[in-house]
Amino acid sequence: MWTVRRAIIGLTGVVVLMALSGCDAGREESAAHQTSARNTPAPLPAGSLCDRVRPTLAGDWKAEDQPPGPFPLSDVCQLTNFADPNNRYKISVTVLPVSAADAAEFRKVEERGLKDRFVVEPVDGAVGQDSWSVNPAASGPWLVFRTGGRLVRVRQNVSGEGQLEAVEAVAQTIDSLPGGIPAAQAIQRRPECDRGTAAAERLLEAKASARRDTLVNGFVTCRWGSQRRAASTEGGGPASEAWLGFTNLKDAGDDSRSWVRRVAVGKEGWQQDDGFLAYKITENAYVNAAGYPPLTTKSAKVLDLARAIAPAYRR
Repeated sequence: MWTVRRAIIGLTGVVVLMALSGCDAGREESAAHQTSARNTPAPLPAGSLCDRVRPTLAGDWKAEDQPPGPFPLSDVCQLTNFADPNNRYKISVTVLPVSAADAAEFRKVEERGLKDRFVVEPVDGAVGQDSWSVNPAASGPWLVFRTGGRLVRVRQNVSGEGQLEAVEAVAQTIDSLPGGIPAAQAIQRRPECDRGTAAAERLLEAKASARRDTLVNGFVTCRWGSQRRAASTEGGGPASEAWLGFTNLKDAGDDSRSWVRRVAVGKEGWQQDDGFLAYKITENAYVNAAGYPPLTTKSAKVLDLARAIAPAYRR
């Protein structure tokens, strides 16, 4: 929260100024200073959305930055309650502006994804226009809404009675923040990811107008985004997300599952029929590659991206 301080001139001060002779210049200077102050815009609040929401929550909370979200390409932070670490809010905001039509398309993508994971569908949300919420029984609820031309997602880690209302309260706080949501730096790149940019843009079918490249434990994750699509590659060692993706697909392939097939990339690669791909570079290096939203027709382009970026992960 922010405290607005007002400078107030007391009545005694005004009388003294009027009684003094030769003070016209001082009064004019004071008036000019006050006019300038009124015309100077207040600085926008700094910090992530979590830093700005934290003072509004009851109890003690820790705000932390999180890895960017892949689709829509988003900056992400998390609020964790010190007294109950399982009580967490994850808040993401899109890097690029989102139109009402874009928001409707993203909702359709979410609806398709929910059919494979939860017996629940999005319903119209309670925060502004173009919003929707999801409240599955087996997971914490989330709410997506558009404010200041950007799409914001607020997700609670735990399920239970009253949790969706708590998510809505956080969303309403964000929607009413003084100064709104500042514009994001569109491009945050690492040179290791550049070798995959041409292939990623063929997958996007557009120039990458947003980038979020990161380095974790010596492995790069590369993310490219346009207004409606995104692409990513993620590297990691044993027990990483990249390793888990490879292990799951390999197990499915070894069981002759119809929705996964072997592909020629790295030492061993497997790809789902929706395009998601995972491969092994060495025994200690694994890579995932994906296009968003997942589309079977883009599988060959995801494979091209995986091949293009592979040298960035060789050790």
